[in-house]
Amino acid sequence: MYASRTTQFIVGIFGLLGILALVILSFRLGQISIFPAPGYTLYASFDNIAGLKPGDEVEIAGVHVGRVQSIELKDERARLAMRVNDGVQIDDGAIASILTSGLIGSKYVSIALGPSDKMLANGGTIQQTQSAFVIENAIGQLINNAGSSSNSGASGGSGAAPSGGGSSGGGDIGGPPGLAAPAPKTPAAQGTAAIKKNDSGVAHKPQ
Repeated sequence: MYASRTTQFIVGIFGLLGILALVILSFRLGQISIFPAPGYTLYASFDNIAGLKPGDEVEIAGVHVGRVQSIELKDERARLAMRVNDGVQIDDGAIASILTSGLIGSKYVSIALGPSDKMLANGGTIQQTQSAFVIENAIGQLINNAGSSSNSGASGGSGAAPSGGGSSGGGDIGGPPGLAAPAPKTPAAQGTAAIKKNDSGVAHKPQ
């Protein structure tokens, strides 16, 4: 038995709604705006963007104000085009930094406003920037510094002279270390020591 036209129409409507939901979800996950919000474009150049990609957020004081529109390499630096929402004013003394959400989270651009009264217009450039912190580079630098310190300590220890046990008084070579050599006897002392007693108990000097 065939389904009625009404049933077929309802099934078709649900099918179209499911396809539309998948398309919207795909755009949301890909951070692609079907109808971009009105705004203007600003540029900034960085030495290292370390994982930043188009579609990532642009924030001021933690508040979402735009997104990264495109990334290109210009003059050996990464040049970002940022789409900033209308009504958000950024002065020419602002600082753009690439930060990370959490320890290993996604990257985003944080803008710190400056003291200038001159505001950037569409196509303006943020001159002051701070590149992303790369944890791999920091760990490698720490390992290199630790290796250099250990090598310098080992070379310094091998160059030290061993402490000797000899005395400063010029002791005998075969004598115990640290003991001074006995002082030589004088002729008078030798003569006194040579006095002997005979059998009768009379002392005499040898001739």
